[in-house]
Amino acid sequence: MILFKQVCISLLIFACHLGGLRNSASAQDARITTKSSLSDVNFDFWRNYIKASDTELQWQKLPWKMSFHEGLKEGAKLNKPILLWAMNGHPLGCT
Repeated sequence: MILFKQVCISLLIFACHLGGLRNSASAQDARITTKSSLSDVNFDFWRNYIKASDTELQWQKLPWKMSFHEGLKEGAKLNKPILLWAMNGHPLGCT
């Protein structure tokens, strides 16, 4: 389940960044366009572009709790706020 969440978040981040690709200086290279198919020429570009950076993976270091009650108890003990993320449906809108 955790791996599924990581994949969904990575896909969401990729989709958001893909919109800004056209303005990217590296995308201006004539060999690399969003309309081209994957090839030996553009493979390194796409691999590096899709791979999550250390900054994008910082959320994995958060001390997540699997139940709301656990989070409430720890938040009260440490006098810290908690975040409850509730949603209805698939995170990418695929229902």
